[in-house]
Amino acid sequence: MMEQTFDQPEIVSSALQVTTADGETLHVQRFTATTEPSGPPVLLLHGLAEDGRVFYPPHGLGLAHTLAVAGFTVYVPDMRGHGHSTPTMAAGLEITQHMLLDTDIPALLALLDTVHEGQPWAGIGHGAGGVWLACALMRHPHRLAGCAGLVHVAVRRAVVAPNWRQRLVIGWLWRGVLTRVSRVKGYMPAIALGAGTNNESCRLQHDVLDWMHSDRPWRDLTDSFDYANALEQLKWPPGLYLAGKADRVLGAMADVKAFARELGRHDAQVVLLEQGSGCSRNYGHNDLLTHPQAAMDHFPLVQEWLQQQYNKVHGPHAVHRPDNREEDRPCTTS
Repeated sequence: MMEQTFDQPEIVSSALQVTTADGETLHVQRFTATTEPSGPPVLLLHGLAEDGRVFYPPHGLGLAHTLAVAGFTVYVPDMRGHGHSTPTMAAGLEITQHMLLDTDIPALLALLDTVHEGQPWAGIGHGAGGVWLACALMRHPHRLAGCAGLVHVAVRRAVVAPNWRQRLVIGWLWRGVLTRVSRVKGYMPAIALGAGTNNESCRLQHDVLDWMHSDRPWRDLTDSFDYANALEQLKWPPGLYLAGKADRVLGAMADVKAFARELGRHDAQVVLLEQGSGCSRNYGHNDLLTHPQAAMDHFPLVQEWLQQQYNKVHGPHAVHRPDNREEDRPCTTS
């Protein structure tokens, strides 16, 4: 285990490794306010063409840091083929959504079981990462018993009411230009094309794009597992859904709301992050996690919401700030 410390001396960042059932190694960056991971665990999952750094940008004011300062133990993995995890992205590498849902995420949840035995956990997903986390829980419903709540950051599965921007970016660019380029290269060169911070497997790109069709059944493309049917049998945990006002393509408000409805009856709070309603700016798809101002605008909302969910399980003061400061007040955007 390697340890490094950000500019803020109270945060300890440790690099962990998790081995999956099929032998791959997942890099996990853990953030804590003390050397012991005693705070309630929170798992943060990145989306397509990203890696875990979206939660801990270089300026040090990312969501991982904010939650660690608040007393949580924060786990930020790189999914297989992303960041520092194996295998290394290369031409012809095939990564399916099924691998992430049925192998990678269960291995990460097992890590939380090992380190935080008996403690409830919470999950946060960005973009496709939120869909992957939800689907993994549908496939492994016993994990829901320990889930205090889920935060969905710009998460949508399907495009329900496409606007002209979505038709241009998703239809023409992603399904057209990027798909053709990916076939030639053997992988999606997201970095070179400015479409992401991590190059992507052609197969994973295909799987995510396939699920964007709202008129198709929500089934696994590998084993035909019926997610919509599985949801009918489950009691879903509380959810906080964040959408940026300026995110009109990858996490449009209509699609975020549709995903919340698709998960069935549960305690759901949907928040639009827009200037003039508690936020300093209209946020887009990535900058709602990476912009320094997010730490003041809506990260306190996420922190307080998670605190409330843990309190429901363990009672008041379930999460303790290590320095005993007053709780920050959340953004009131709605």
